Amino acid sequence: MMQFDKDGVTLFYVDANGKKISHNYMEGTAYDEMLNVRSAQIQAIRENTQTEANYTTALGNLQASVDAGRPHDAAPAKPLQKIVSDNGEVSYTPFVPPLPDLVIPKTIPSGPIAAPTVDKQAIMYNMILAMFRKMFPEA
Repeated sequence: MMQFDKDGVTLFYVDANGKKISHNYMEGTAYDEMLNVRSAQIQAIRENTQTEANYTTALGNLQASVDAGRPHDAAPAKPLQKIVSDNGEVSYTPFVPPLPDLVIPKTIPSGPIAAPTVDKQAIMYNMILAMFRKMFPEA
């Protein structure tokens, strides 16, 4: 990432070999190019922040529907992070740290599709009815 030096006007960056590359405002075109690349890097940071916020909001809304047990669409596609190198080259990579995924909870059936449970009242009723019929067969 390009930065301003301590003097407040010189732009610099450190390349892959550890060499500090800088240009002063008096150097004209080279400085203007570095200033344009720095502006593109700052714009990429803004775009990445907005992209991450949009994804998080969309995923949060979908997660709320899933947690409530409502039918849902597929999770939104994970966006890629825009990176502008110190040379001005633009590339796209996955976000670091990774963006969250949709979590589909394991559901335990409830309601009309629930697994059958023992109905103790029905069992007691059937036992009393069986005793009654045995004691009073004519009824």
